[in-house]
Amino acid sequence: MSCYTYCNLPASARLIWDRRCWTSSNGISRERGTTMSDTALTWEWPFSRSELMAGLRRYLAASTLRLLEIKPIPLPLTMPGTSFTEESGTRLSAMSVGVRIDGDDYDLPLMLKQPPVSRNGRVLRAVGQREYGVYRLLAPHLPLLVPGLVAGDEAEGWVILEVLTGLRPATEWTVEDYEEALGNLVGMHDRFWGLFEVLATYPWLARLLEADFRDTVMAAQDAVQSLRHDTNHPALTLYLDLFDRLTHAADAIAAPLRAETATLVHGDYWPGNIARPIDGRQIVFDWQLAGIGPAILDLVGLVQTTRLRLEPVMPPQAMIDLYRDQADHLFKPEWDDTTFHVLWDHALMWLFVARWLPRLATMPPNVYAHLHPRFREVWLETLVAAAERRLTE
Repeated sequence: MSCYTYCNLPASARLIWDRRCWTSSNGISRERGTTMSDTALTWEWPFSRSELMAGLRRYLAASTLRLLEIKPIPLPLTMPGTSFTEESGTRLSAMSVGVRIDGDDYDLPLMLKQPPVSRNGRVLRAVGQREYGVYRLLAPHLPLLVPGLVAGDEAEGWVILEVLTGLRPATEWTVEDYEEALGNLVGMHDRFWGLFEVLATYPWLARLLEADFRDTVMAAQDAVQSLRHDTNHPALTLYLDLFDRLTHAADAIAAPLRAETATLVHGDYWPGNIARPIDGRQIVFDWQLAGIGPAILDLVGLVQTTRLRLEPVMPPQAMIDLYRDQADHLFKPEWDDTTFHVLWDHALMWLFVARWLPRLATMPPNVYAHLHPRFREVWLETLVAAAERRLTE
């Protein structure tokens, strides 16, 4: 590969190329003749060999690449988005892909991500289509790094990404890591601030407060009914009336959020979905909930999910203060303290209605039982207080 070609690869692709070169130079590349490239195997992947080979040729800028054996491998737990797949339903699998380039054989670790499947067996392709769309179309316009797309299918919603190594786990993030993540989030919101009409040209982006509002509320109401008839979640019984109240007040909850300037929102932005290389910039994964909406949704989601999942070294209030300070210098949302607190409560209630109610209705009882003590503190009791402050009827 020429220096020009190498320098113009995505940063993530250069990582794979460097790993290939290191493997070859250290004498551990696979011996020719030991692969299964000519053996008839049962094909169980959603992609064809030609799709994967074409994607790898483009991604690695290696026109002579030949595809050899594909083997399942364990999914590294440090990869972003792998910690709570049982809750989200997203299907993740890792594979070691054998390739031959210029006469040398290599094994490349890749990750296949497929959209979740509903309880009635319906594949939620729209979720995967959003992530594919971000990597394929929006990535060049983002002020932050996203994983390089090796291959994918727009219609089916699956994507193939590289497996990254040398990452700092989210549980070990430093204050500087949080500061970088918050700065990246502010930068993204600033980049797309007020560009609703431009973003609306991407029909796969979620618009939960606009075009998708009624469907979102109906799904939440159905979830509440499921929870009422489900005896496997007794810890939630005390809160069912609150859930009903929230879903029936959806228009009132959404009103101040709709009045905010729209921007691009990630939808699930928190350390668990961000790769933090020990040396290098952060890489933001898991764009399945990407959409158009007010910036406050991402900030509330970041703080709440971090509180739920981690013991952050940066206090939540410090995260909020840093975001607001940087936002005031860039897109100037004009949030005085009173306005901000109102928006925070409404964003909190909306995120619970839109994201958590459907998830709770399908979450395995054993998973929720483990989550409940922290969930009650971070979400349920906070919702009770927010509803008392904002829902007066």
